[in-house]
Formats: sequence, structure tokens, C-alpha cells
Amino acid sequence: MTTRVTSAAGLLMATVSGCFVVGATALAQSTTDTATTLDEIVVTATRRGKPSLEVPASVTVQNVAELQIKGFNYGTDEFRGVPGVFFRRGEGDGEEFPFLSIRGVTGNHGNDTFLALIDGIPFVGADEEVLLYQVPYPVVDNIEIVRGPVSALYGRGAIAGAVNYRTRDPSQDTSELAASVGSDDLFRVQGSLERASDSGAGLLLSAAYEEFDGWRDNSRRELTSVFAKGTLPVGEASSLTGWVTYFDRDAEVPSVIPALGDGTVVPVVGGNESFLGYLPTGNQSEGLIAAARYAVNPSESLELVVTGQARSFESDIRLNFYDFFEFDPANTTMGINGFASENETDVYFGEAVANWTLSRHSIVAGISAERATLDESDRWSGEIDPFFTGACGFRFYAVLIDYSTGEVINDTPGNTCFVRDELRTVADTTNTFWGAFIQDEIQLTDNLELTVGLRYDEFDREVDFSVVGTQPVDQRATGDADSVSPKVSLSYNYGDGIVYSTYGRGFNSNFGPVFQWEPDRYARDEQPTTIDSYEIGWKGRAADGKLEWETAVFYLEQDDRRIFVTNPDPGGPPTLATTGQKYSSRGFEGSLRFTPFERTSAIVNYTYLDPEWDELIIAGSFGAPDQDFSGVTPQGVPENILYAEVAREFSDWFTARLTYEWYDDYYVDLANNVSTGGYDLVGVSASMRFPGADSLSLDVSVTNLLDEDYFFYFAGSRTMVTNVSPGVPRLARATLRWRF
Repeated sequence: MTTRVTSAAGLLMATVSGCFVVGATALAQSTTDTATTLDEIVVTATRRGKPSLEVPASVTVQNVAELQIKGFNYGTDEFRGVPGVFFRRGEGDGEEFPFLSIRGVTGNHGNDTFLALIDGIPFVGADEEVLLYQVPYPVVDNIEIVRGPVSALYGRGAIAGAVNYRTRDPSQDTSELAASVGSDDLFRVQGSLERASDSGAGLLLSAAYEEFDGWRDNSRRELTSVFAKGTLPVGEASSLTGWVTYFDRDAEVPSVIPALGDGTVVPVVGGNESFLGYLPTGNQSEGLIAAARYAVNPSESLELVVTGQARSFESDIRLNFYDFFEFDPANTTMGINGFASENETDVYFGEAVANWTLSRHSIVAGISAERATLDESDRWSGEIDPFFTGACGFRFYAVLIDYSTGEVINDTPGNTCFVRDELRTVADTTNTFWGAFIQDEIQLTDNLELTVGLRYDEFDREVDFSVVGTQPVDQRATGDADSVSPKVSLSYNYGDGIVYSTYGRGFNSNFGPVFQWEPDRYARDEQPTTIDSYEIGWKGRAADGKLEWETAVFYLEQDDRRIFVTNPDPGGPPTLATTGQKYSSRGFEGSLRFTPFERTSAIVNYTYLDPEWDELIIAGSFGAPDQDFSGVTPQGVPENILYAEVAREFSDWFTARLTYEWYDDYYVDLANNVSTGGYDLVGVSASMRFPGADSLSLDVSVTNLLDEDYFFYFAGSRTMVTNVSPGVPRLARATLRWRF
């Protein structure tokens, strides 16, 4: 376990400032004209295509092909190197169940702090969280990551930011076949056919297949993806775009490792690669997504766009939840709860948007509606004391494991307390959302722009239970709420830069998992969580575009976070789901891109985060006093983050890159007793074309080059560390591409 380096923020600020000076000095001697990322056209932050330099918001664009070249192939790798973003990987290795924090914001459950979109359409699960394992990564071309709330444009979920996964458009006549191999028997093949005409019609067909044995026991995965996209002009002033993708992902889920309360990782049989759990575990998800977009321009100043999306997924999930109550180091015993869920989800989304330019006004307005249904049945395995009489040890589906051997020790023929796949919940859920928004970008002068926006949303949920707590029932739970999301920004564009200040509000619905709606267990007081965010930023370039920077300072406050307390009504359910808990976060983000020498480029990104619970009182139970954690730092948020990258084009056919990531320690437990988890990683990659065969290229990469051991730390207890998930070791990848 390491301790927080209190002087790191000042040291890194000095480093970044020094890079500005050194970079500017070197660039004064360079004459190479290079493309710059501030010229990238982005749409997510404003709903209007603009160069990033003109957008009054913090936006990072990640190109999927470039991520793959660097060896960043796991889900959540798209957040590596993005200022203000930190993630921990929990149960599973990649996109399975990560915990993502943007600007110090932490979630209530899963990934409910940001909104995922696919081509600008919300991609949210029926439990109102982002399921990254259902994102069809093989069809994604680039990813726009916006820090700061954008609920004024997109509604619920965009509480701390938005992540827009943009699919590829057909734009040229080309075909490509790529094959990848790598450590732990990685094999991946992807082919695409792209055709485009001068009329604007185009077709893109793509298919991908991947197998990976995984670097840990019980971490194999298999992926199949098929994608088709077409564009068609309809008359002289309108166009139609449509796409459909089939996605099938079958992944095993590895286990966590127990830890002592001070963060010491417990030695277990098989080390970091071992599986300690109750088989089988896995996450199988199969789905179909279809989307269509019709755009028409009645005049040069007006565009009308109608968009629709339908998606349907079937999932079979089997997990092991770590049970820290059963940890007994004296007897080398740990515990998990065996969980299985089969569910079917259908989502339908529609939106109509108008873009109107009039004199000095650029107005975007629209309405949207979404309906999501979830049919779910949950089963549990383990030793259970159904009435908590003590006859079965007051346990809740506990599976006991000897971590010195990996054996399950209480699933024995004579143990009548142990049940397997006991049906505990069956429910049909329907979520309905609709919203309306308007935003006006007002050009006050040639350089000064004022943006004002407002959105109103209504949403409700109905849950019909047929089984609760293993008992057949016929119960309905309902809830509804609404929210208003304002936005204001003022920006000054001086040609080679922009200075801006912005205020925005984000919200999420607070609906959460379906089990929290069981009428016998929970009474509910519906109210959304909100975040009010204030940001001042500066983007600019110098030295003929060879030096670029983006900086932002921000402050945000969260109100009405979901909290569970003892129900004051003795005649109602034992638990009340209400709102409370307030916290704030402040920080700095800085990004510097420069070309110190001809054919050499560099990136340095630095983040400083300082979140704090302003009000956090956990109600005591069974007569225990309340616990006041106000003033402590939220869990899982490092104070400092640094990312650096250098790329060198050694010749017309060979380019190499070096990446470095450093993440500071973070508080693991709620009481801030333990600060640990910091790590740093080095990666190398190279791209080469074969002389005389420009259609062939080879990409090679090694991530975690030094094979550092690191862990993601978690605390099921409020006052101590309980378990860890190992970080990914050194992995090598090679991809051969043939364009024809």
C-alpha cells in the first residue's frame, strides 16, 4: 500500500507549464505543417457540427483505429488518456462492470454518471445505467467524450458528461481485411466493404469475429458482429441514412481477490490469475440494433431531422458478488453470493430536431420519446437463512471458498441450507421518457457568442412483479418525476483560440435496479439527482498550429442523490428510498499537444481532482447511531492523473509511439482510512507499411511493457478495504491490414 503524494499536484503543474515553454521554443524552429485535433469536427457538445476550437466545452475525440494501434482493445480503454476521467475495473476484465468517474463524480449503481449515445441516440439500459458490454465496439469509428453535464440537450443520464459512439459512414470505394493475433491466444478478424458515389449514395458492410482465452482463469470471451450501413439522397434537398448491426458476445467472468482492511492483498492459490468462485460465471449478450435518420433542407437556413432507433437484447448473466461478511483469514475462507439473471430488453427511441439559422441566431430545437421494457428473472445460489432464525447462520446465499485451494466448501450433499439457482424475483418493467429542448447560439459580435438552452423531461416506471423473495405475488410498483435542465455559456473567439465560461445542469432519473422497487421491501420517494456545473476554459493554438492547448477549471455540486434509510412509517416496507447526500467537486484539466521536432508529436494531459462529501449521513440500523461522513473524499477518485504520449515518424513507412499513464492513489473506503491503488503503465506501439506494397500495413503493440502488478481496490464495508480486481499484465498484439 502506498500513501498519497501531497506535492504531486504542484510538481505536475510545474511539469505541464515547463512543457508549454519547451514546446513553444522548439516549435519556433519547426516548419512542418501538421493537422491538429482542434480542427476535428465535433457534434455532441452542441448538436451542431463545429471544429473543436469553436466549441465552448471540454471535448476529447478518440479514434478507434488509433486506440487499436496502441493496443487499447478492452472496453473502457477509450477513456485512457482523457482528462478528468478515471475508471476502475471490477468483476471482469474489461467492459464487464467498470466503475467510471468523470470530474470526481461517483455513481449510485453501475455507470449512472454519464450518458452513452450511439450516433447521438441515448444508449441506456433499462436499469438506467450504461451497459458498456452491449456497445458494439467493432462498428464504432470514433468516440466523442464530453466532460460536464449535457442534459440540456440529451436529457437524463448526462449528469457528468456524455460519450457518443459514432459509427462509420461510407465515404469512399475501398475494401479492407484485418487479422489480429496476440497474447493469451487472441485471434481477431474483421473485413469491410465500402462503396460511395458522387451522388451521395453509399454502402458499408462490415463483419468481425474475435476469440480471446483471457489472461486470467475463467476469462475467455468470444465476439461476433455484423454491420450494414447505407446512405441515400432523396431528391435534391433530403437524404436517408440507415444502419443495422447484429452483436453476440459470450464472455466468462473472472473473480475478485480478497483483501485485508488496510488494503493488503491476500495471497491466494494461483496468484492474480486464479478463479475463486462458484461456477459457472459468464455474461452472454445477443442483440440487434437498427437506426434510421431522415434529413431534409426546406431552405438554406433550415434543416429538419427525424431519427429513430430500435434495439433488442437477450442476456444470460451469472455472477459472483463478493460477500465480505464471510471473509475469515484465520481459516483461509472467503465468501461470494451466487447470482444469475435472464432478461430480455427492448428499447424504442424517436426524435425530431430542427436546425435553424437566422441572422445572428443558430437555433436547435427538438422533441424525443423513448420506451424501454425489461423482462427479468433472477436466481440465487448459496447458503440461505430465509427467515434469519439462525438455523442457517443468518446467511444470505453465501458460497464459502477456501482461497488456499480454490475449493467450494459448503456446497455439500448434506447441507440442506444450500440452494442452487433459487428463483427469487420475476418482474416486467416499462420505462417511458419524453422531453423537449431548445438552444440558441447568439452571435453577439463577430467574436462574442452567447448560448442559452433549456430542456424539460418527464419519465415514469411501472414494474409488475410475479415473484418476490421466492413467493408468487401479483404486485405493481409505479413512480414518476420530471426535471428541468438549463444551460448558459459565453465564449470569446479570437481566431487562434477561444475563452469561455459555461453553466449547465445534468440529471439522472434515480430509478436504479428493479429489485429496489419491490413493494414489500421498499417505499419510494421519487426525485431525480441533479448536478450544477460551472466551468471556465481556454483552447488555443500557436506556432502555425504546431502547438495546441486545452485547459479548464470547474466546480460542480450534486443534490438529491439516492439514499436508503429506515422507513419512518412502521406500517410500510422496512426501507425508504429517498434522496439526500450532497457533494461537490472542483478541479483542473490541461491538455498540451505539440510538435517539438519535424515528424515528432507529443501529448501531455494532466488532471487535478478535489471532490468532497458536503453532506453524507448514513442512518443507523437496529438501534445503532447514525454515521456522519460529511467532509470526507468520495471513494475511487484519484487526486492526480497524468498521460503522456510521444510519436515519431522515422520514415514514410514506419511510425512508433510511446505512452505513459500515471494514476494517483485514491480513498478506497468511505471513512477515508485507506488511500491506495495508484499505478503507472508504459506502452509501446508501431505502425508500418511494406515498401512496394502500400496496401499492406502492420500494427504491433505491447501494453504494460514493464509488466507491473497493480490492482483496483473496492470496499464493501464503509470503514475498510474488502477486495481487489487485478489489473491487466503485459499483453502483445499484432494486426495485419490489407486494403484493396
